[in-house]
Amino acid sequence: MGSSLLVAGVAIFAASVAVRAETVDEVTVQNGARAVPATVVVPDGEGPFPAVVMNHGHGGGRQENGGFGRIAKALADKGILTIRMDFAGSGDSKEPFTEGYLTNMISDSNASLGYILENYAVDKDRLGIFGYSMGGRIALTIGASSDNPYKAIGLLAPSADWGQEMMVGFLGGQAEYDRLYAESGGDKGYAEFTTQWGQVQQLSRQWFDDMIASKPLELAGTYKGPMIVVHGDKDVVVPAAVNEAVIAAYPEASLVVAPEADHGYGFYSDQPDVTVLVDTTFAEFFAENLK
Repeated sequence: MGSSLLVAGVAIFAASVAVRAETVDEVTVQNGARAVPATVVVPDGEGPFPAVVMNHGHGGGRQENGGFGRIAKALADKGILTIRMDFAGSGDSKEPFTEGYLTNMISDSNASLGYILENYAVDKDRLGIFGYSMGGRIALTIGASSDNPYKAIGLLAPSADWGQEMMVGFLGGQAEYDRLYAESGGDKGYAEFTTQWGQVQQLSRQWFDDMIASKPLELAGTYKGPMIVVHGDKDVVVPAAVNEAVIAAYPEASLVVAPEADHGYGFYSDQPDVTVLVDTTFAEFFAENLK
């Protein structure tokens, strides 16, 4: 798949899609001392199935307000099994948010893959990974590892760069970032941060240090497989330049622009056109590349 820029519209996806039945299992992935809540969606049939591990965004959760369930359903209709998990402090996790830093997220994602390989009829040679926002950073980091097991990577507005424009901006500017970083090293062991959506989060010093150390785009050369990046033309949380940097770092990747989509991507707003585009694009991508 060569590099390309696709401005996608709903009309592209007007063809009918066969709907299949699926089984939804609520499970717990035990990763050392951490109990990780997870959902496995199993397609109709006997398997072994191709599988996709789904990673949610910062402060989100494995449901992403129903959006991840819709993507999992679209993948099940293509015969693809999925697992999605709650990182520490998110969704149904009983862990404190201070444990929700990149090292632990990556570990929980990998443990979730191990869980489906051990407990379900999964084809270990047909594995994909999907990430939304911070989950995209997780997917890229795993994909760039020397023992990466994945054959295809799907990214929705990946938080892929520790740049002033994105991460420092997300935290409220350089002065606020500096204040939060200093506070995270204090007696409490975390900095209290309120997101633009009103979430109150406890960011540990480990959260900051992991993000600073993480440089997924610098490791790009280790992954050579198919990749797709979807981002919205109204997304100001992960700007277009960040998505374009991913494409520049991974020449095999393709870019799809979702018209009128902000960082919620139809998960947190009623935008049927965006929902159809996101669900169908990733279902088609993984179906094509995990044959």
